[in-house]
Order: sequence, then C-alpha cells, then structure tokens
Amino acid sequence: PASKGPKFNIGTFNAISPEGLKKFPSNKYQTLAMQTEESENEEIHAVLLRSHKLSSADVPDTVRAIARCGSGTNNIDVASMTERGIPVFNTPGANANAVKELAVCGILLASRGIVEGISHVHKIVAEEGLDEFAKIKKRVETD
Repeated sequence: PASKGPKFNIGTFNAISPEGLKKFPSNKYQTLAMQTEESENEEIHAVLLRSHKLSSADVPDTVRAIARCGSGTNNIDVASMTERGIPVFNTPGANANAVKELAVCGILLASRGIVEGISHVHKIVAEEGLDEFAKIKKRVETD
C-alpha cells in the first residue's frame, strides 16, 4: 500500500549494510549517503553511522535523531547533540553473532595448531624451493 505523507530522509555515513537499510520501507523512508550532492539537496531527518567521527557541523538542523550502528558513542559529540535537542542512540550487541563466530574461530585455530602448521609449510616451501602441490604434500607428510 502507498504511504500517505512525506518520506523521512535518513542520512548515512560509512558503509551501512544494504540488508539493514532494507528494513526501512521504501514507501516511508529514503536513505542518502551524507556529504553528497544528493543529500545536500534534501532535508535530512535522521543520521545512521558506524565509525565516522561525527562533528556538530556534519549534522543539519533538520536532524531529529542519530543512531550509532554498534556499541558506544565515543565518535559522536553527545553533549553538543543534547544541547541541540537531538537524541543519540547506539545498538550494543548488534554484532554479537559475528563476535561469537570469531571467538570460536580463534579457539579452533589455537587449539589445533593451524597457524603454526601454515607457517611450517611456508617455511618448507621457502627453504626447499618446492613449487608443486604434490611435492609439498609428500614432503609435509613426512613431518
């Protein structure tokens, strides 16, 4: 169904996931990369950012809210935004699955000696001048 009324314009800094931006229905919201000619010609109502160091000058007077995609707000001048009446939000835990996956990966790498094995093969290849997979495989099997 078509939306009645104006669209809300969301300005983005950094590369915000297109999958995440799809959560905003296109009949109600328009996302625009900030500091572009297109965003300069639109009234921006909200800002989404990741690690961009956001200064007060980056935020148009029309902005009603700022969302930091991630935990913490140390890259945003929260005091200045508060003075301007602009609330600042963050999304702690949004990357929890990625952190969990990397933690499990690190545990597996450490427990199985994978990094050491890779280093060992590189050393053999460099020292013995092996350049064919079959020769490398045969040589490593003897270790």
